[in-house]
Amino acid sequence: MNKKISYLLLAAVVLFTACKGKYKHAEGGLEYKVISKETGTKAVEGNFIEFNILAVYNDSTLYSTIDNGMPQYVPYNPEQFPPAFRKIFGKVYVGDSIVVRISTDTLISKNQAAPFMKKGQFVYQYFTVTNIFTTEEQKDSAQATHQAVAEAKTYQKNLGLLNKELAANADQLKADDKTLSDYIAAKHITATKGNWGTYVSITEPGTGAQIDSSDVALVNYTGKTLVDTVFDSNTDPKFKHVQPFAVDLGAMNVIPGWIDGLKQMKKGSKGMFLIPSSLAYGKNGSGSKIAPNTNLIFDIEVVDVVSAQQYHMEQKIKQELQRAQQQRMMDSMRNAHPQMQGQQGGQQPQ
Repeated sequence: MNKKISYLLLAAVVLFTACKGKYKHAEGGLEYKVISKETGTKAVEGNFIEFNILAVYNDSTLYSTIDNGMPQYVPYNPEQFPPAFRKIFGKVYVGDSIVVRISTDTLISKNQAAPFMKKGQFVYQYFTVTNIFTTEEQKDSAQATHQAVAEAKTYQKNLGLLNKELAANADQLKADDKTLSDYIAAKHITATKGNWGTYVSITEPGTGAQIDSSDVALVNYTGKTLVDTVFDSNTDPKFKHVQPFAVDLGAMNVIPGWIDGLKQMKKGSKGMFLIPSSLAYGKNGSGSKIAPNTNLIFDIEVVDVVSAQQYHMEQKIKQELQRAQQQRMMDSMRNAHPQMQGQQGGQQPQ
């Protein structure tokens, strides 16, 4: 089923059910209806709520967690919610649906309306409470599972866009392939061509399984053109970023040629990527060192390979530790300078 149609059907079902009662008014011009059996698991303060959101205007989907596969998670502390949502979400059970609407007239008066919105209409938001967790660990586990699904969806979406782009650039890709093939022959390089067109020359095979789209590869690299002009490196101090670079294959956070090449490598692999311009920076080039339609070479070392789920969890822990360290530093400074405590608390120094 077409996604747009499925969203509209969902919205229509929820809205039809909601029509059985009148909208209640909340602050800020919001109106809402709660569709609840008031049975089952009820949220209490300190819980974490998992919910999906669908926002629509007429036949347009403005936002959907269904589309990206990633529900939202919030601590359930109603007293800390904005006044309108304190009322709307004051009592929540698993399975509840909540319809919130705001008139375009209100949005226009607040200069918050999109250019395509017209007077006398509404923007609807549909919230569905899909789960309630009592601990942060439970919430983190569910979030990690959905994150993996969301990344898989994103990867497939990006893959479709890339295939379309490659088809549109077929002539340039063919010309690039001829240039790279001639270069490989002239330099007597042994290389294997990837699915998209990147040539990979392996000098050290590495160990374990081949890298795939569910992995994050930590990579050392040096990038250069076919005439040996080095434009970037994370092993040469002069480029000022000497540390392994994290490549999330599922998120495609690098040029496509790297994704194509890394899928032929393993943990500990060393080698060289010969990347056609269509899988690099294409017709736009990049800065002054990479002209349009430039084929590139990267010397690559895969330092480590971890699952995307593990990597993102480790990054979250690091961020939390950094925040805690910063908080300890601030507390230490306040203890050393009591006048800061008075300023933080809104009091005047003695």
